[in-house]
Amino acid sequence: MRIPAGTPPIFLAHGGADIISPPEHSVLMYLALRKAGVPAELHIYATAAHDFGVRPSDHPCSTWTQACAAWLRYQGFLKLPAQTQ
Repeated sequence: MRIPAGTPPIFLAHGGADIISPPEHSVLMYLALRKAGVPAELHIYATAAHDFGVRPSDHPCSTWTQACAAWLRYQGFLKLPAQTQ
């Protein structure tokens, strides 16, 4: 897999039970990004299917948006919310 120069940091989230796009695709992408020196983070939610995260649930995959936001803050793309006094 060729990763172009200038590829920005990437957050990957994938359902382990995805039958449309196997999670191995994200694993391969993550490994290619690492090899190219691109900051990346990968989360695979074992029991999630292809459409996880689009509806609120009590499954672990429903927290992917919070994980992504935390990662974006760590990368400097999001600022911390202003502190209220």
